[in-house]
Formats: sequence, structure tokens, C-alpha cells
Amino acid sequence: MQTFVPYADFAASAAVLDGRRLGKQRVETLQILRALVWPDYGWKHHPAVGMWRGFTRALVGYGTAMCREWAARGHTDSTLPMLLEFTGGEVPEQPALAATGELPPWLGEEAVHLTHRSALLRKDPSYYGRVFPGVPDDLPYLWPRPAFPRWPVRRTHEEALTIDEAAGLLGVTDLSEDERRVLAGLRIGYSSTVCTTPQRAGLLGLLAGWCTPGRTLWLLPGDPVQAERSPHPLPDWSEPVRPGTARPAGPREIAATRDEWANDPEFVFRRVSESFGAPGDAGLVVLDGGAVELRGPRTSAPVLRLVTEGPHSFVHRTAATAASR
Repeated sequence: MQTFVPYADFAASAAVLDGRRLGKQRVETLQILRALVWPDYGWKHHPAVGMWRGFTRALVGYGTAMCREWAARGHTDSTLPMLLEFTGGEVPEQPALAATGELPPWLGEEAVHLTHRSALLRKDPSYYGRVFPGVPDDLPYLWPRPAFPRWPVRRTHEEALTIDEAAGLLGVTDLSEDERRVLAGLRIGYSSTVCTTPQRAGLLGLLAGWCTPGRTLWLLPGDPVQAERSPHPLPDWSEPVRPGTARPAGPREIAATRDEWANDPEFVFRRVSESFGAPGDAGLVVLDGGAVELRGPRTSAPVLRLVTEGPHSFVHRTAATAASR
């Protein structure tokens, strides 16, 4: 099970794949979507599934790019309508997903994409040796840390949860007094800078988002993803041809699929190279890394800065924001 992303651009990734792998990517995308959304589907803890947790629309956009390329090469495609069931029939275009902050935060990390080029080179040296000249063939997969510990997990409304409600939603039972103090301050509009481990920082950012009203804007250092809409039209289809061995969707699966596309994202992730102006509708801004800064007028939302470099002991300092004054 794998999605190949040799480039951050979905259409560019599809265009370089050999025919065998391109055809399989359509089915693998469907399997990962079911593993993410369906309650009792397998593979939920596979790293290829974990990297897409919380980014269903982006994964459908990836699969759509594969279907478009497959059809453009003269093949018949019946997979796309099954993929679009997870977005309510809407076709997610990658440039639009980038504009709304619905791409996974690892997309654009060159180290991740390089390991995928290396893996493809190992699978078919004669084909990919021409496509990826100079790429080493011995790099192991670099699996991104999932943004969410499981999926689906959401509060389904814009009201702030209590600290205990947010912890229960995420299944966290070991909050320290320091962490509770940070979350309590954010709830009443006080910003904090926290130094902790990468895994704990991710959990704290999620908890903080659910403890504050509205959506959370999560900013990470890195160049924003530059993606083009696929040049190929959508494949023609009437009804999807479901494989005879495919597991049919029962009432629970249908309900889970509907819930997935009916709920808007509660966290918006953006890669920013230096600074970013926080929109006024953010209930919380998370700055993931010391290199990210907010520019322009001070946001009325509290800001949680997560620092994971240096000592991993829990350290935090708090400052007032416009919301708390």
C-alpha cells in the first residue's frame, strides 16, 4: 500500500509514473480512503494511511490526478466516481486545496519526495533511471509524522471545548499541569510559546485548537506548494465498475463517508517561507517552528508557538493578545 508522490504537484507525479504503477495508484488511493474513513476497514495504522489522516479531500485530489492521467493515456477508468463519493461528488483541484489550506503539511518537503523518487528507481531502474537522473536508489522511505493520531476525529462545531473534553476527544490521559496551564491561558486569549517534543507539540496544537472557538490556522516553515491543475479532462464514466472482490459499503460505511464530506476542516495548514498575515476568522494561530512569524496588525486570536528544537523539557512563556485585553 503506497501513494507515490515524487513531486509535490499531483499532476506532475502522475505524469512521470510508469503505466503499471499509475494504474495501481487509483486502486491504492481508494483503499487508503476506506482505511481512513470506514470504521472497520484494515490498514489504519499503516504509515501510508497515517500520512493522509485529516486530508481526505487532498487524497481524493491526488487520486483524481491519477485517473486523469490514466484516461489521457488511452485507458478506461471507472475508479473516479468511487473516489468522489468521499467528497460528495466534488472534484478537488490541487491549486484550490492549496489556497484553502487543505493540503497535508508534509507536501512540499523535498526530503519526502526524494525518497519516493528513490523508491520508484528501485522498482524499475531502466524506466526511472531516465526520469530521475542522479537520484540515489538506496534511500528508505521517509514517512511523515501524521498530523492526527487517528481519523476521523473532530468536534463537529465551532464552539470551544473544555480541556477535559478536548483531551477525551483525542484520547489523551496524561496532560501535565504545565500543559493544562497553557491550554487554560489560550482559552481566555493568552498566547504561549512552548518547547517540547515533536510528538507532544502536535498533540498540544490539536488540543489547543479544540479548546478555542472557530478554525485553527497552523503555519509551518517551508515554501508554499506550487501546483498546476491537471491539463487532462476528467474521464468519462456512467456507473463505477466495482471489482467483484471489493468489500461493499454497508450502512455504517455510507454514514461515515457522508460525514467525511459534510464536515469542513477544523484545522487549516499552510507552509510559509518567512511570514504570514493571520486572517481575522482564525480562532487560534499555531506557529510550528521558530522561523515562522506573523506580519501586519496583531491578530486578535491567541498564538501558540511550538518549538521542538533544543532541549525537550517542557518550557513555556505567556503573553497577552488583543483578545485578552
